[in-house]
Amino acid sequence: MKNPLADALTGLFLVLPNIRFPIPLDGADILAARVRAVNRQVEDYLLPRARRLDAPLLTVVGGPTGTGKSTIVNSLLGEVVTRTGVRRPTTALPTLICNREDRDWFRSGAVLPELARTDRETDGPRALRVITTDSLPEGMALLDAPDIDSIDDDNRMLSRQLLAAADLWLFVTTATRYADAVAWELLGVAAARNAAIALVLNRCPRVSVPDLRSHLGQLLTARGIRLRGLFSVPERESQNEGILPAELVAELNQWLDGVARDRKERRAVAVQTLAGAVRGLDAELRYLADGSRSQLAAVAQLRDSAETEFRLAMEEISRATADGSMLRGEVLGRWQDMVGTGDLMRGIEERIAAVRDRLAEWLTGRKRVEPVEAAISEGLVALIVEHGTAACQRAASHWSLTPWGQALVAGDRDPLSRPDPSFTAEAERLVKAWQGDILTILEQEGRSRRRTARFLALGTNAIGVSLVITVFAATGGLTTAEMGIAGGSSVLAQRFLEGIFGDDAVRRLAARARAELDKRISALLGSQFARFDARLDQLGVEASLPDRLVRAADELKLASAEAFEALTRPEGY
Repeated sequence: MKNPLADALTGLFLVLPNIRFPIPLDGADILAARVRAVNRQVEDYLLPRARRLDAPLLTVVGGPTGTGKSTIVNSLLGEVVTRTGVRRPTTALPTLICNREDRDWFRSGAVLPELARTDRETDGPRALRVITTDSLPEGMALLDAPDIDSIDDDNRMLSRQLLAAADLWLFVTTATRYADAVAWELLGVAAARNAAIALVLNRCPRVSVPDLRSHLGQLLTARGIRLRGLFSVPERESQNEGILPAELVAELNQWLDGVARDRKERRAVAVQTLAGAVRGLDAELRYLADGSRSQLAAVAQLRDSAETEFRLAMEEISRATADGSMLRGEVLGRWQDMVGTGDLMRGIEERIAAVRDRLAEWLTGRKRVEPVEAAISEGLVALIVEHGTAACQRAASHWSLTPWGQALVAGDRDPLSRPDPSFTAEAERLVKAWQGDILTILEQEGRSRRRTARFLALGTNAIGVSLVITVFAATGGLTTAEMGIAGGSSVLAQRFLEGIFGDDAVRRLAARARAELDKRISALLGSQFARFDARLDQLGVEASLPDRLVRAADELKLASAEAFEALTRPEGY
């Protein structure tokens, strides 16, 4: 039989393990706790109940310390099945009591699968004692839970887990304890989910029962808490081995027996609690989606800050290779040694032929280009390493401003504050590869122009150097003296290239060479940014998680509307 609600819950159950809040933002610990609570409720209660609505009801008996919960359970059964006494907390191991016919359901682990089943009354951790009795009718089980205000953290957490798995909450309190804050907190949680609740006011002075019930009713109404039953158990001076006289719990026993034996009433209790839990789950999923978005925003902030620094590094390198700065110092000196500066720099426009003759000397080997190539390579490598290193330092510094970012930066194994050890070697390979790109570009251009064959046949290295000088030709950033020398030198290189290829071709060649250089440098800087990105990926914050949670909430809402509409029809589930 098709069960859309169970299918939606199963899909959600697959999403829940992926929900993480690793970044210690305000409230991250609360979000993580709520994920665990949602996961447990889906596994402990929602899935098994959605899959089988006609399964026996689980009535969890809970309440504050010393209110007589175990005594009430024993008295309802007419036999001692769970411990009572003055030792607190008394209920270390929760005990579930059911009819023999319902034993397989509760022993199977369909409900509360995380708790191991046992027949013995031991203090073992994370276990559930399951015993059978003929005192309970089929369709109803009682679970004696630890105190909701236990001094033991494990007991207190287990109590809340058991209450979240209940079809019916049977709260036990006393005439002196019913105003306790913890009890009202949990009652409020149950009421917000529209869970089925019954309340037992234990140890009531006989003369005060009407007044106590009236006052308690007013408090419940004021808090919007609706009960399926309100019962009072009169005070008694002594009790026999933890069992009250049958007449004191007769009203409560009769009511529970009636719910168990009335299939329609049993079903109504199950549907009420299930529907309320599903509605509460919708709100929880959307709350977790918001929390996940906050985590993603923190990751994005770290990623953006690192990305910005590497983008700035790229911009600075591009500027330095375009504003004439590369024609300073060693590069400029080697270039001048190769082409000369005196008479050659005077009257360039009138003496293009002389320029060509002089440059032709390079190609015949009388002027070597290797020193210029080496100077360009060294200068470009140093430029890339300088700005790449600075980008790593700045990005790491930004991350260190937050505790979570600082944790990512820390560690000597692969410190993010400096490039990886191979960065300089990679920069050297980049420059060499780019110089190869230039020669390839020139050869491709030369093959399309027969009149350049003579020059190209003599060698493309000098022509390549001329193109590099043209790429670096702008004079911004140079001193007055440097501008005169470098500017003239770049004109010389450009005129030589124009004489071979033409004006338009030179501009095209320079733009292509520039683009190839930028592409290679961007890729190299990207490899260093990728180290930062990888650290963020290690956090395990899934980018699609908020959408998946919202989608799961929407699917659950649609499936539950369909399911509960069907359950309200006379023909039933």
